[in-house]
Amino acid sequence: MDYVRFLDIPQIAKIRAMITNALLLALYGIVSLLLTPLKVLADVTLDSNIHASILTARTYLANLNIVLPISTILAIFGIILAIETFILLYKAVNWLIRKIPTIN
Repeated sequence: MDYVRFLDIPQIAKIRAMITNALLLALYGIVSLLLTPLKVLADVTLDSNIHASILTARTYLANLNIVLPISTILAIFGIILAIETFILLYKAVNWLIRKIPTIN
């Protein structure tokens, strides 16, 4: 009777490491290929008037804070963001359920 010889544990670990290394190198190559056009662009520098822009924004926010507190605005934006995220997840789960063939 012939017996099948199984790979021992160190060989399996070595094969898994080689596969993982190959997949990571392929992923790195794909990302590098996608980002190549961005490397051609010139470097971006900040304008010298950035300090004036920040002061102007601070002035607008200070005037807005008199009428409606910034913490209230942030809370409203947070609630809206949470509702929109819930709606998106709800639609995604419904779409996924509709993709199951036995459930309609």
